[in-house]
Amino acid sequence: MGNFEQKSTSIGIHYYRDDKLILILTEDSKTTLYRGRSYPFELWHGVFFPIEKIKQSTVCAKFPFLENHPGKKDALYLAAETEDFESLVKSVLREINKKNPLFGISVQETARKKKARLTNEDEEINTSQPRTFNTGPASKPARKPLLKPKKIKANKKSENSMMMEILKRRQK
Repeated sequence: MGNFEQKSTSIGIHYYRDDKLILILTEDSKTTLYRGRSYPFELWHGVFFPIEKIKQSTVCAKFPFLENHPGKKDALYLAAETEDFESLVKSVLREINKKNPLFGISVQETARKKKARLTNEDEEINTSQPRTFNTGPASKPARKPLLKPKKIKANKKSENSMMMEILKRRQK
């Protein structure tokens, strides 16, 4: 299938390229029911092509056999029971291998991975001070605490007196 990274999850097998989720292969239940509604295809037995919602209509115009999935709004779906399933998947994969920007969704970095990346970053080294005997980590610069915006208190007395004047004028 090309130079894709592969990762198994509880849903199925996810395929990535250039930090984008390109394809999800599922072989789960063969149910046609989702949230009390019946669909004419197996919902979780086939291939998902993750595509941003804005770009889905363009991809559907080129590949009319792809369908919107009721459970995954950010992907187009091809059920495994579809006639000529393999040849249809291969035609979409050919387009993906051309690195078509319509296909794939950028993968967001998890909090755990971000924290690990930030702690492993190279520390700034101060060359103005010798570090001959200092084996501990360099101290990080102190960050200023974020200031919360002050709440503006309304002066109720002046506000009430102004409202009373308006009411008196209307009554006259």
